Amino acid sequence: MVSVERENAYQLREYLHRKVIESAHADPFKSIFLHFLGLSKDGAPAFDFATLSLYQRCAIAGLGVLEETVSSQDVSRLLGQAAKIDSTPRPWVSDMFGVMAVKWLAGQLNNSRIACEFENWTSGFLAQQAGGDHLNLFEKDIAAYVRSGESAIYASACVPLFLHYHDIQRIDDHRSRMALIDRFMGEFRAQTQGDASTALLSLMVYVFDQVNQDMAVVPPKGWSLDDLLGFLEHIPVGLKRWTWEDTGRTRGADPVKWLVENEYHVQNLLYVLLGPIFNDIADEVNLQPVGQKNPRIDLYLPSLHTIIEVKYRKDAKKSFPTLIGEIAEDASLYRADAKYEDAHIVSFLWDCTRATQEHAKFKEGVLKIDGINGCVVVSAPSTMDDRPQG
Repeated sequence: MVSVERENAYQLREYLHRKVIESAHADPFKSIFLHFLGLSKDGAPAFDFATLSLYQRCAIAGLGVLEETVSSQDVSRLLGQAAKIDSTPRPWVSDMFGVMAVKWLAGQLNNSRIACEFENWTSGFLAQQAGGDHLNLFEKDIAAYVRSGESAIYASACVPLFLHYHDIQRIDDHRSRMALIDRFMGEFRAQTQGDASTALLSLMVYVFDQVNQDMAVVPPKGWSLDDLLGFLEHIPVGLKRWTWEDTGRTRGADPVKWLVENEYHVQNLLYVLLGPIFNDIADEVNLQPVGQKNPRIDLYLPSLHTIIEVKYRKDAKKSFPTLIGEIAEDASLYRADAKYEDAHIVSFLWDCTRATQEHAKFKEGVLKIDGINGCVVVSAPSTMDDRPQG
């Protein structure tokens, strides 16, 4: 491979992308695989589907990006073919990406007979190939996925991340995913050497793009937990323009009042404010039950591994000591779930009573709770109705 000077991973990405674009056009499956990954600039390539081999038609159909399909009879015909003819291996024996696509095609047919035929078909070559020296690390991982599905154990970071980003096998544990991402960047940079296949390089570029999006939702803007807390603390600045009209602003219009009457209204408001910044934001995340308790996270920011617990004080009947107790209980329930035991937890209180004289003491109490990393209290705008002060 010709040595190419690249200052950073993004230049390497562009180099690899150009390389796979140039090399994929002559091979129908590779070009469609590139399109399947969203890396083709010109859309799906045009070719005569009917003239392709039975194996190529089945593999391409398995990607599910073309209108052309194959019948279940044709799939059975492929799966009935032996791995070798006169000691010569058939094309699919060493083509793990194509075999993976055939696996998807067999799954799409939702036919128990074809599923059994697929298992028998792969048993004729997959284990032998995976145990030999013909496949590289990544191809062996693809073979492991084809053979074992969710129980597969992977040696690379690229393959499990690909399956995660394509919603095939999600990696919900934040720490596990971050560890894989760290490993993947080493695998990606290693592509400056060696001679990987077009399909593998396509996969590398796809995973790099997804990792970049996963990791770069916030970091380019310099966000940290402190930045998040600062943003939440400054929400009152924007609330000065909160719509609360005594009379209509235009001729004949009724006055408009943006009511915030429930905890979920506050949750929705925070989602609106944070969603454009954290496009991975999730709400109403159900956690593992704790006895008879079924805890649920209000808002979660995966890129900061941060939980936002929303509270709403409607009137003086909801005392600050009661709120502190609720927050302590919620935090302990979140920590009971292994996926979130090391997450940051931020408490956000919307106080309709505007009891500002109590806020400092409340925040001091909340921050003494084990596992709470931040506390923000925002009073409802003073123009918002005539709720009693508390």
